[in-house]
Amino acid sequence: MKKLIAILALLALTGNIASAELLKNFKYDGIIDVNAYSSKNNSDANDDADDTTSQVDTRLQVNMAFDLNDDVDAVVSAVKNDRQYGEGSQNGTGATGVLDLVKFEQAYLNLKGVFGLDHKLGRQYYGEEGDLVVYLGPTNWPYQPALPVSALDAWTGWYTNDKWNIHAVAGKITESAAGNPDLDQDLTGIVAKYMLNDNMSLGAYYYTDKTYSAVSDTVLKVAGAKVMGKLAGFNYYGEYAKNMGQNGNTAKYEGSALLAKADYGMDIAGKLTFMGEFAMGSGDDNSTDTKTEQFVDINSDYRPGIFWGGFNGMNGLTDTGLAAVNVTGLTTWNIGAKWMPDFQEKLSLSAKYIFLAPTEDKLDGASIGYDEMGTELDLCATWQHSENVKIKAYYAYFMPEKNYVVANGLTTDDPAHVVGALFNVKF
Repeated sequence: MKKLIAILALLALTGNIASAELLKNFKYDGIIDVNAYSSKNNSDANDDADDTTSQVDTRLQVNMAFDLNDDVDAVVSAVKNDRQYGEGSQNGTGATGVLDLVKFEQAYLNLKGVFGLDHKLGRQYYGEEGDLVVYLGPTNWPYQPALPVSALDAWTGWYTNDKWNIHAVAGKITESAAGNPDLDQDLTGIVAKYMLNDNMSLGAYYYTDKTYSAVSDTVLKVAGAKVMGKLAGFNYYGEYAKNMGQNGNTAKYEGSALLAKADYGMDIAGKLTFMGEFAMGSGDDNSTDTKTEQFVDINSDYRPGIFWGGFNGMNGLTDTGLAAVNVTGLTTWNIGAKWMPDFQEKLSLSAKYIFLAPTEDKLDGASIGYDEMGTELDLCATWQHSENVKIKAYYAYFMPEKNYVVANGLTTDDPAHVVGALFNVKF
């Protein structure tokens, strides 16, 4: 098994095996996710109709690392997430069989200490899970159907010391076909974090997402600031993001977003933590002027709710579930609690209540027909069997607002349900 994984890593990185030294200090680890879930009323909000689904998604991730020389090591990640339970066995195509169905989502070099920086060069995951602006990597909790994975072809350079963590990125999200050279999408940016003291850190970022066009390029710029830390027993986090740049020939990006959250823990028959969060992405109430006032992210992983951000696949503070009026932005808040009982240290129980609404309820002077999408209740039980084995059972109950489902072309507003179980194994 180890030899097979090593060969796969070499093929992904170089296309051929040039030297046995490429196997020096070879290491690998991985994750297997199996997510089984069933839903009701997701598409019709009608208890009397037969709208029930049942799926089991699987995802295998294998991460491999080995030294090329004293200054450079390589990382390769293979992912297979194309199969659901019930689809039968897979043979693949061509001479390599099932290996045709494996994707190499990461294949990059680590260059250590060059010009005082550490460099990553190649296809790589980028950003942090849950990020408001940009994340490219495995989509994890709350899990979405098919367990998607994304990545970025890029250079990133990192500088760290006791106080500072700074990095820059220059990469390509999309490479257009040879016949359409003007349709590339490039990402550049710089991110900095400074530890002010043991209880507070400050952060800032500036990204440019440029999409080329034969007619007019789209240049989205996002600048933001963060603060995070601890105060009087609370953990807190705040972030503000601002859009700039040019949206085609005429419109300018002027949207903004705000995210604030906090939690507080106490000892009550174990560890009890209360949490709250508020997020707002600006909306655009005028589609005819020269301003794009809704907040636009690059590739957000901010996804509130097991149903809304997980099963329903809504990403960021733009998605409202209606493409025709997605310019109105999203405002959401949630409160919740998590309890880790002292009588069973492997168990944790959590509950969360989520509110979802458009930031703007008018477009071009006319009402969009609703002032909220609905509310959601999430319940979750997690069993941490060991460091490498975790099982999670969950339930989500989404209660749509009547006018929202009418805007979706439906006539009933019965709640939607999702119940599921996740098995997560690390090796």
